[in-house]
Amino acid sequence: MRRLSAKHTLSVIIFFGIIFSFQTSKGIARTLQKDKDKIPTNAKYSFNIFFSVKQKKIHVKEKIIWRNKTNFSTDRLLFHLYANAYKSNKTIFAQAYKLDKEEQTSLNIKVFKIDNVPSSLEFITPDVPNPHDSTVAQAFLSQPLLPGDSVKIEFEYSLKIPKSVKRFGYAPHADFFFVSQWFPKLGVFENGQWNCHQYFPYLNFYSDFADYQFILNLPSNFKVAATGIQTKIEVKKERKIVEYSQKGVHDFAWVASKNSEDTIKIYRGKNGREIKVRLFLYETDTKYTERFFKAVFNSLRFFEEHIFPYPYEQITVVDVPRTSRSGGMEYPTLIAVSANLLSPLATHQPEKLLIHEFSHQFFYGILANNETEEAWLDEGFASYFADKITSEYYGNGKLSFRFLGEIPVYGINYYSFCDIPIIYSLGYYDKPEYSSALKRYYLEPALGTIADTSYLLPTRLAYVVNAYSKPEIMLTVLERMLGENKFFKLLRNYAKAFKFRHPKGKDFWEFFLKEEPSLNWFVQQIYYGTQTFDDRIRYLKQTGDNEYELFVERLRDGYFPHRIAVYTEKDTLYLNWHEKGRYKIFRFRSPHKVISADIDPKRINLFDLNFANNSYTIQSQPTGKYSLIMRWFFWLQNALMILGSAG
Repeated sequence: MRRLSAKHTLSVIIFFGIIFSFQTSKGIARTLQKDKDKIPTNAKYSFNIFFSVKQKKIHVKEKIIWRNKTNFSTDRLLFHLYANAYKSNKTIFAQAYKLDKEEQTSLNIKVFKIDNVPSSLEFITPDVPNPHDSTVAQAFLSQPLLPGDSVKIEFEYSLKIPKSVKRFGYAPHADFFFVSQWFPKLGVFENGQWNCHQYFPYLNFYSDFADYQFILNLPSNFKVAATGIQTKIEVKKERKIVEYSQKGVHDFAWVASKNSEDTIKIYRGKNGREIKVRLFLYETDTKYTERFFKAVFNSLRFFEEHIFPYPYEQITVVDVPRTSRSGGMEYPTLIAVSANLLSPLATHQPEKLLIHEFSHQFFYGILANNETEEAWLDEGFASYFADKITSEYYGNGKLSFRFLGEIPVYGINYYSFCDIPIIYSLGYYDKPEYSSALKRYYLEPALGTIADTSYLLPTRLAYVVNAYSKPEIMLTVLERMLGENKFFKLLRNYAKAFKFRHPKGKDFWEFFLKEEPSLNWFVQQIYYGTQTFDDRIRYLKQTGDNEYELFVERLRDGYFPHRIAVYTEKDTLYLNWHEKGRYKIFRFRSPHKVISADIDPKRINLFDLNFANNSYTIQSQPTGKYSLIMRWFFWLQNALMILGSAG
C-alpha cells in the first residue's frame, strides 16, 4: 500500500474538512428552511401601490388568497379596517386622541371583489356598539367556504396619510412617512369563529401568518424600509419602483423617507447563519449608529443563547424623527424606535427601547398571541426581556430625569412643574432593572388582573399595569424563585413548543404548572387574583437568657411563603414562615446575641408594597430619624427657594 506524505495527508484533511463544513452548512440551511416551512401560513397578500408625496396619498391594488385550513366552514369573511379608526373623533380609537383635521383619514374603497365577483362590505361592531366606528367589516360568501377551500379577495382603494398619530402618518417638516395598519386585513378564523376586534386605543393587534408581496411606486429621491427583504429596485427618471417580500409573518409596515440614512451589518450566529441588520436612521440621529447596532447584536445573541435563534433573514431598525409619533413599536422583521437629542449611555436609552421592541420579534412576532385580549403575553415578556438583556450587557443604569424634556440630569425627580423639577435629589443612583415596572405597579396594584381581557380593563393605567408592569414583575419573581437557569430552560421549552402558533395565557400556565405544580398558589394570586402583599416584623425582642421572640404579620390579603433571616453577632439563623395565617410568633434560642431580623432578605417577592417594614433591629437607631428629618428640611428649603424666586 502506498503511504501518503504529510503534505498529502494535510490536503486530504483540508478537503474533507471543506466537504464536511459545506454539508453541515447545507444541513443547517435545510433545518432553517424546514422551520420556515412549518409556519402555518394560510393567506397570501400582494400590494401594488402608487404613492403621491405631494398629495400625501396612496392608491392601492390589494389581492388576498385565503385558504380555510381549519376543520370548520364559514359563510363570511371578517376584515380589520384599522385606518378607519382615524375617520373622526367619534371612533373608539380617536376618543382617546382628539384628532385634528390633518390627523383624520379613512379608507376610500372603490373596488371590492370576492372570486372576481363584485361584493359589498358591512361595517359591524363586535365589541363595543358605536355607529361611528367602522374598523371591522364583514362580507358574506355566496356559498360556505369548506375546510381546505380557498377564496380570492380583491380591493382597490386610496388612503390619505394623516399627520402622525399613534405610529401611523407623516412627520411634520421631515419628509418622513410611517405607514402601519393601513390595509384591509383578514381577522383570525379559529374554532369555527372569526376573531376580529375593533381598534381600541392603547391596544395592539391579532392576525394570522401570511406571505406578503409589496410593490411601491414613489418619488426617486425617497428611500424605503419595510417588513421583509427588498427584492427589486428600478429607477425611472423622477420615480422608482421598489419591491419587498416576506414569508411567514402576520403584519406588514413600510416607511418612506427623504432624509434617512441606510447602514447594514451582518450578524453571524453560533451556527454560522448570517442575519442582515439594517439601520434606517434619520439624519439627526446617525450619532447613535454604533449604539443601535450593538443593541441589536446583543439582543440577537441573547435570544440565540437563551430561547432560540432569530429565524428570519433580516431585521430592520427604523429611527423616526422627533416630529413623528411612530417610534416605539414592533412589526414583523421591522421595529420603530426614537432617540432623544441627548441620551448618555448611562441612561440606557435608546438601547432599552430598541431591545424591548426587538424582544417583540419573538413575543408577538413568532409567538403570535392575541394582543387585544391577552396583551401581557407580548408586552409583559418584552418588558421582562428588555430589562434582562439591558442588565446583562450594560449593567445597572443611573437614575435620571429630563430637564425641559431634553436635557438628562442624574438624580431623582420627586416633583415637577411644566417640565421644571421643583423637588429633586441630584446624584448617581443605580437603577434596578425592574424599578420602572414597580413604580407603575405601586400606582394601581389591584385594579384588574393579568388574566382579565385586555380591551375590557377600565383605565389606561390598569391596562399598563396588567399588560406591562405586573407581568414583568411576575416573571422576575418566578426567576428568583426557581433560579435563572431553571427558569430560562422553562421559557425556552415553552417558546419552542408554541413558536409560529397563537398561544394563550392558559397554554403558558398549563405548560408551566406541568413543570412546577407546587406553584399553583402563586398563579392563583398573582395571575388570576388581585391580592396585594405587605409582610412586616412587628417586633423582635429578647425574652430570657439566649431566648428571643419574633412577631411577623401579613398586613394585606396576599400569601407568600418566606424565609426569615435572623442576624446574630456571630452568624445568621433562618426561620421558615410558610403557614398561611395572618401572623406568626417565633420563639427561638441563640447562644449569640441577636441583632436584627429580615423577612425575605433576598427580596424574592417584589410584589411586597413596603420593604421598609421587612426588617427590625432590637436596638433603636436614632440616626435614622435624624436623617429623614434633615432630608425633609432639604426638600422644603428647596421648594421655598424656587417658589420664592418665581415670585
